[in-house]
Order: sequence, then structure tokens, then C-alpha cells
Amino acid sequence: MNKSIKLSFYGGVEEVGRSCYLIEKGDKNIVLDCGIKLGEKVEHPEIPKDKIKSIKEIIISHAHLDHSGYLPHLYSDGYSPKIIATKPTRDLMGVLLSDYRRIQKEPAFSQKDVDECMKRVYMTEYGSIKSQFEYTLFQAGHIIGSSMIRIEESGGILYTGDICMRNTRVLEGCKRGVNAENLIVESTYGSKEDILPGIKEEAGRMIELINKTLKEGGSVLIPSFAVGRAQEILLLLDDYMQSGALTKVPIYVDGMINKVMRIYRHNAIYANEDIKRKILMSDYDPFNSKNFKKPKTKDRSDVLQEPCIIVSTSGMLSGGPALYYLEKLAPDPKNMLLFVGYQAEGTRGKKILDGEKEIELGENKVKMNMKIESIKISGHADYREIVQFIHGVKGLKKVFIVHGESKDLGEELEKKYEVIFPKRGEEFVI
Repeated sequence: MNKSIKLSFYGGVEEVGRSCYLIEKGDKNIVLDCGIKLGEKVEHPEIPKDKIKSIKEIIISHAHLDHSGYLPHLYSDGYSPKIIATKPTRDLMGVLLSDYRRIQKEPAFSQKDVDECMKRVYMTEYGSIKSQFEYTLFQAGHIIGSSMIRIEESGGILYTGDICMRNTRVLEGCKRGVNAENLIVESTYGSKEDILPGIKEEAGRMIELINKTLKEGGSVLIPSFAVGRAQEILLLLDDYMQSGALTKVPIYVDGMINKVMRIYRHNAIYANEDIKRKILMSDYDPFNSKNFKKPKTKDRSDVLQEPCIIVSTSGMLSGGPALYYLEKLAPDPKNMLLFVGYQAEGTRGKKILDGEKEIELGENKVKMNMKIESIKISGHADYREIVQFIHGVKGLKKVFIVHGESKDLGEELEKKYEVIFPKRGEEFVI
């Protein structure tokens, strides 16, 4: 029987989205992530049907849909592989997959498929696990419960998923100095131009912009992704407000963010030591601060009675309660729209960021008179950090670059390692 390891790439190559990688050895196989790519149309991993039938296990690195969103499609098609994830990843997937089902124009799967999928999740912790393969999960620092995965074969195959090397308000940075001869690494910010400013520096600029707007009598709308970004931003705002550096006004939290905040609180053991200390040693719960408010009325009319800060989904203004607030606040130049996350091409957020002065919201056209600002606070490693992380992997020989398309990263690494930019459908024996 052929005992060599085969690695196949079915998505997440030369693109951000639909991450999906298959590892096979004889009759054993395991899939690393199983995501979708959201856009004008939803794109799936291009896994051959005969391979789908044979999939036994899928490890999910973290809950974001570009890493987990294809799972209910598999269940809808009659497949039922075992799914392996940390508890926070399982909890967050339940929310994100149900929301994904609701927003589909032509539903491809049902809530029953989501529920069945969730029943098949085997929850695990960071550390060593033995299944078909022996593997180890490490802290990835991207969102709560996010994991890097090392398969203990061929001198070690380390898959980063999405990583953040910086310590943030919620999480410690990813594990460093792992042993592996083979690395599958994300490159979301893999261009030499992708150098992120320090969190302290950007947080300071953010507080300055918000204070100026509030002083002028305006309100601030912060569209945010529900998982990861929203928690970092809210805890940052709360910290600065408690210290007196941020003007004290209501911080309204709307959309799916409230549900996700509860999940973060229930999984606080996965957060950094500072969060755990605050919850265990005092009455203060950073995920349920008194500074955070929810709209009291169904039509949200109570929110805009006075200057305030609103953090709401969706992050790219493609839907969610943020559109209601945008319609109300956009015409007044005293107000501010503050982007804190990536805006993909073709999205409403990107059009506004690029200077569009009038946007369509349903049947209405709204003039964009409010101030538009953007800050960079990311849950990903930037170019320098990715290079630093890779050079820290012990015994490394071969690097597969995924989750982006970065020639800069390849040129930097090929001085020391064998560097591969896989194409969709490509297979490698390692």
C-alpha cells in the first residue's frame, strides 16, 4: 500500500476565501478547513465528487465562513464527515452558519442541515490528539478558539489557518517556534506594502477622531464584522471610556454582535490572562460592560436621540442594522462613518471608502455628507510578522503560500526554503 502523504488544494489558493486542503495517506484522509468565498455569487471549494465521498474527518481552524461555510452544503448533499474544532469554534460556527443560511437568496441547505452539522462536531482542546492521524492544535491568535494545526507526518505539516502575532485586548498572539518541515501559511497581508501600524497608535487615532465628532455634536457609526473585530473594537472603546480618554456617551451594540459577545463570555477561558483576571477577580465583565447599550425599540428610534457611538453589523455595509443607521446619519456632515475592517471590491463599504457621494439603500438614494474615516486594526499578521513567524518554524524546508497571492513573500522566502504557490486542484506528494 502506498504510504506517502498527498496534499491537495481545493480552494484558498491565489485568493482569500474557500480554504480547503486535503491530506491523504493510504486509506486515511483529513481535510483542513472547508470554507466558502462570499461575493456576488458564493464560490465553493472545487473538491472532486469521488474525494467528497471518501472524506472521513474535517478539522476547522476557526469559525469564519471562508474556513467553515461549506460544511452545511456537504450535509445537505448527504455526506456526514466527523468535524473537529475547539469549543469556541463550534459555538461561533453555529451562529455564523445559521446566519449564512438566512441571507442566501436561493437557500442551498436548511437549518436542519446546520443542526446536523453541529451535532457531528467533536470538540477538542489545544494540544495533541490522536485520530486517523496524530495531530496537534496550537493557539492562532486570530479569533477566540482559532487554531493552527500540525499533522505529525512527513516531518510535520503545519497549517496556520489565519494567524495574528500581536497580543490584543482579547487574545494572546499565536504560538511561535513550532517544529515542522512543511508549512501551509496564510498570506492575507503578504505584500511588502502590507505593514500594519501599531495597535496603540491606531487606537489613539481612533479615539481622537471619535472625540472630535462627539464634541461637534455628531454620532459615530462603526460597521464591524460580528466575530473577532467587533470584540476588539468594543473592548478598546470601553477601556478608553473607563480611563476617561474617550468622551462618555452610550455605545450601542446592534446586530449579531450581541450574540457573539455572549459566546466570547462563555468561552472566556480561551481569552488572555487580563480578561480572565478581570472576570475572576472582580465584578467587571468586559463583554457585558455598563457602557454597552442595546436599542430598546424595535425601530431603533431611541438610539439617535443624542450623540453616541454605534457598533453594528455588517462590516462591509452589505446588510444588517448598520444600513438603518447609515441612512439616518449619512446626510449630516457632523456625523462620522469609521471603517475598522477590510472592504472587499464591489461592496457598499468599498464604494463609500473610494469616495462615492451617493449610495443606494433599498429604494432610496442617500447623500454621503458624513465624514468617512478608516483605521487599520487587524486580526491577521502583516508582511513583516508573517516573515518573522516563518523564520521561527524549526526544521522548515517547504512553504506552501495560500489565503492570498503574495509574490513579495515568495521572493523573500525562496532564499532559504522551497516555496510553492499551489493552484486550485493541484496535488503534491510530501
